[in-house]
Amino acid sequence: MRVLIVDDDEAIRDGLRHIVENLGAEVIAEADDGRSGIESAKEYEPELILLDVSMPGMNGITAARQLLEIMPKVPIVLVSQHSNRVYAEEAMQIGVKAFVLKRSAVTELPAAIPAVMQGSTFISPTIVPRPERRPA
Repeated sequence: MRVLIVDDDEAIRDGLRHIVENLGAEVIAEADDGRSGIESAKEYEPELILLDVSMPGMNGITAARQLLEIMPKVPIVLVSQHSNRVYAEEAMQIGVKAFVLKRSAVTELPAAIPAVMQGSTFISPTIVPRPERRPA
């Protein structure tokens, strides 16, 4: 499996690369923002994209929308520090296949990656649930 990693933090990219390689996949390219991630995806044609949500310039949600227009069959896994369910719901609505929290990436990516490659979806179980609305 050929993987593109897009994150503005080099240390996070290194950690994600280590996880991906331990799963037997090949990291074919890395990018540090949404725009260069899109260009790398066009150039290298990955089979999976790991994409940070919060990046300068173009954020991961915007980049994911564009990537899904260009290559709709390539699964995208958003990796984020944001545990608010709103981010995960928005990501899934636009077609992202998984939403993993960075703090849980070591334990959750080994489950999320095979799931999305087999056509399933994955949302980090530690995502903060949406608050219940109470009648007034």
